[in-house]
Amino acid sequence: MRTILGMTALAFSAGLAAAQDVVVYGGAELEFLHEEFGPGTGTSSYLSGYVEVETRGFYAGLWAQVADDDLMDEVDLYLGYRAETAGGFSYDIGYSRYYYPNDGGDCCGEITLALGMPVGDKLSATLDLAYDPEAELGNAYVGAAFAVTDAVEISANYGVYEVDAAPSEQEWDLGATYYIGEETAVDARWYDGSEYVDGYFGLSLTWDTTLMGG
Repeated sequence: MRTILGMTALAFSAGLAAAQDVVVYGGAELEFLHEEFGPGTGTSSYLSGYVEVETRGFYAGLWAQVADDDLMDEVDLYLGYRAETAGGFSYDIGYSRYYYPNDGGDCCGEITLALGMPVGDKLSATLDLAYDPEAELGNAYVGAAFAVTDAVEISANYGVYEVDAAPSEQEWDLGATYYIGEETAVDARWYDGSEYVDGYFGLSLTWDTTLMGG
């Protein structure tokens, strides 16, 4: 039965990719966060992956995460539209739905807007906005990235987010990314924020590729 389902899914994906202007992307990330939940909590580990189908700017995908704490296991479904102008300005508007299989199931959803703009040849800036219409909560993040070389990038992000009826909280991160070829990267980053017990260090290995089409 599993073999038949697997062959059916593969044939369906191949059929999608064979259609005009349809591309299937995929990727994975292995992440280690040291003392994420405060001093003495040790290292938390996460393995995540995604599959995404895109055609003419419209996209839909599935992202899933397995954590060493099973309450942090997560599955996200998302869709949207993205494009980029001739000058390099990019925009992406979408909707994401978040599920926690071991911690209540269907959690919530957010409308998202992401903007990106190159500032010269080596510097780029981003703005990410999200709003949960059910809980009436939102967040906003700004970021900047500087390409030191073709393989090394330094980046920082700052965000403000709402938690229930409490005052807005703040968080930020600073780190460096080393690109190993076109599909693989290693990122080392420091995270801190107003709600954090203490700052913590993160190390991740990511892989992103085009599975079909392109």
